[in-house]
Amino acid sequence: MQDEELQRSYREQIPQLLSELAEAAKQWNKTPSQESFDQFFSKVLDISGSAEMFGQISIGTVAKSLQSEMSPFFRSKEIPDKSLIKRINGINEQLLSMMQQPTGDQNTNIREVLFKPKVIDDGLMHILVIEDDPKLAVDIKHKLSSTSFEITIIPNIAQIQPSFKDNTRCIIANLDDMNDKQIELLGNIEEVRSSLPLIFISDDNSIDARLKAVQAGGQAFITKPVDYTQLLQAIDSLTERQLVQKYRVLIVDDQKSLSDYYSSILEEADFEVMSVNDPQINLMPALTDFVPDLILLDLYMPYCNGQDLAGIIRQMDNLLSVPLVFLSAESSTDLQLRAMSTGADAFLTKPVSPDDLLLTVQSRIKRGRAVHDLVTKDPLSGLLNRRESIRRLDEEISRSRRNDTPLSVAMLDLDHFKKINDTQGHAIGDWVIKFFSRSMQKIFRESDIIGRHGGEEFIVIFPDTEPEAAQLACKRLKKYIKESEKDLPCAFTYSGGLAFAGGDESSNSILERADVALYKAKEKGRNKVITATDNPRS
Repeated sequence: MQDEELQRSYREQIPQLLSELAEAAKQWNKTPSQESFDQFFSKVLDISGSAEMFGQISIGTVAKSLQSEMSPFFRSKEIPDKSLIKRINGINEQLLSMMQQPTGDQNTNIREVLFKPKVIDDGLMHILVIEDDPKLAVDIKHKLSSTSFEITIIPNIAQIQPSFKDNTRCIIANLDDMNDKQIELLGNIEEVRSSLPLIFISDDNSIDARLKAVQAGGQAFITKPVDYTQLLQAIDSLTERQLVQKYRVLIVDDQKSLSDYYSSILEEADFEVMSVNDPQINLMPALTDFVPDLILLDLYMPYCNGQDLAGIIRQMDNLLSVPLVFLSAESSTDLQLRAMSTGADAFLTKPVSPDDLLLTVQSRIKRGRAVHDLVTKDPLSGLLNRRESIRRLDEEISRSRRNDTPLSVAMLDLDHFKKINDTQGHAIGDWVIKFFSRSMQKIFRESDIIGRHGGEEFIVIFPDTEPEAAQLACKRLKKYIKESEKDLPCAFTYSGGLAFAGGDESSNSILERADVALYKAKEKGRNKVITATDNPRS
């Protein structure tokens, strides 16, 4: 109680301290002299020596930084040069700004989020829906179940704990049905604090409603009437890449002991990690074959510094959105900012605590994946877009030649899709595309690369696969779609053409042969996949 009283009393003194500091700085800048400098410095000392003691941690930290810059010139005949004067005034302006709203008067209700990254296999993903409107609940369950989700509907938050399953990977909650206490309770559930995606739906699109959702841990907000394509896109962006892919981190540090230490922290938290201790030899192969979600770079290394390596990495198109985080004992904020000008996203000062490392890496990867998906994915299907599909095909062709491994490519096209749009409506057409896309993701392997080539046409890249094996995969897809007809708004089929990559053939040439085979399948009655007869091994 006494501490609280002392902190309150100090906060009451801040306006006076603020006024005295501003006046002392003004006098020094107006009439520079040893006396005016020393008076300015004494006001800085007053704040740096007391702020942290009375709970104003941030203010105290900045005041100490200013004290450090000024102390060499206190009671000294030396005069700061122009660049240092500019720096001192800049830090002082930051301090004055912070003191205008001291920490104790700010909204410091920062929600703690636990660190528990989750990766599941390719089985059904369970979604928990909190909805007490029976009609809306049935509609949500039907729409999401038909896209290979397992759905549990509960009417209120009281039933949430018994409803969790091992494969629960998302919660959808109706914000309108919950009071403030229930929203707070939902946000405090350990699974939500452990980064389990929480999506709110609501009639209210105001900032107050959205603020409630965010403060409870909501990561997406869907307004009613529910747009199910938008809802599926939100689920995809929050969960899809976590289904089968661990977070991948590349560590570039010439000190093996340090890279091993960071690796052990990340691997214990279920990250996939690769370390490079000799970037001159091993960096380029690692960037090509490992394809990291985030790169940790030591700033100072014998071969070249991390800033130069960051410049090299940013020259590579497929790594433009990959977050770069510098690691260094460098404490100079000026040098840190200059180093980050190459395109880095954060700077961690050694020694780095395990919690700081994990939270920095996790948050940057989540944001990096979201940005990457915006650039590379088709918004309706959730698959790779045309540009990214071709880029990945070029990559796989190069890898196939380098490793002398087989590569098959398929062009798939939905049969009579225009008729579905014309007779059933575009909403049903969109749903067919979503379902077909999810079906391919479910049936094909994790290593297979799937993209939407345009309209109702899709490309599938089968690495390390002969055409016969790719044909069997396409037959499994047909069987799955046929068995799912009862859950779909309309039945549909697809046709396809397969081509085998060989020789020095380009991606355009391979796709042209697959496209010719696709049209042959259409001419022969549709609902079949034909392998090109001019394959290199035919």
